[in-house]
Amino acid sequence: MKKILVLFAVVTVGCASSQSIGKDKYYHFAAGATAEVVANEMSLPVGTSFIAGFAKETYDYLRYGGFDAKDLVATTLGGIIINYIIKKKNERKNKKIRR
Repeated sequence: MKKILVLFAVVTVGCASSQSIGKDKYYHFAAGATAEVVANEMSLPVGTSFIAGFAKETYDYLRYGGFDAKDLVATTLGGIIINYIIKKKNERKNKKIRR
């Protein structure tokens, strides 16, 4: 799992230098993935990245007057993708145990 997270971090930081999407969205994506990994380790329900993103955007709205739905989507997408990776990894681990 640590190798996956390191690779994920390297790719995220490397892609953040690209201006086609914007650095901010990559950071939101990484934050969503990180929130889901932490939530998975703490046995919290799926969707933590959405909750974290919604809370952050609500804070931005109250503090600065802007709620960016694209930031929320990027944060949530990071969580969805990392959940898929964790699920597949656990499935492989369970198959090895059954053999």
